[in-house]
Amino acid sequence: MKTVIFVSGIAALLTFGEAHAMPQGEVISGFQCVGLNIKDLQISQDDLRTGARFPWILNKPSEDAKAVARVGTIIYIVWPPVVENGFLKAMSLGGKMGWVDQNTVRPLRRADGTTGGCTLTRRPDGRIILSLDPGVGVAY
Repeated sequence: MKTVIFVSGIAALLTFGEAHAMPQGEVISGFQCVGLNIKDLQISQDDLRTGARFPWILNKPSEDAKAVARVGTIIYIVWPPVVENGFLKAMSLGGKMGWVDQNTVRPLRRADGTTGGCTLTRRPDGRIILSLDPGVGVAY
């Protein structure tokens, strides 16, 4: 009797978990995650908290281009990288395409020093979600 109740309880939990699971969404290929080059950009802890002094994704690969969106601490670049006039083709957190100065990014690293990246997924509601590769951390 105890076994039947235990198995029934597990089945109920699995059913409940599946009913409330987050939709998987579609994997977005052709992009890789890199980190914000905090050291070279001299971004302070306050800047990290507020986003002040974070660079912009621009509408064209030029210093005089219009701003499209602010970058975050993780930046989605086209992979393999597309470089033009010292800028990398990138996508904002909201999915807008543009260009970011190549000096504003650095590779993401694992604890052992090897580089890593992420997988991007677009949820059914349009939001882009990132999953870092195993072992990759964002160091500030």
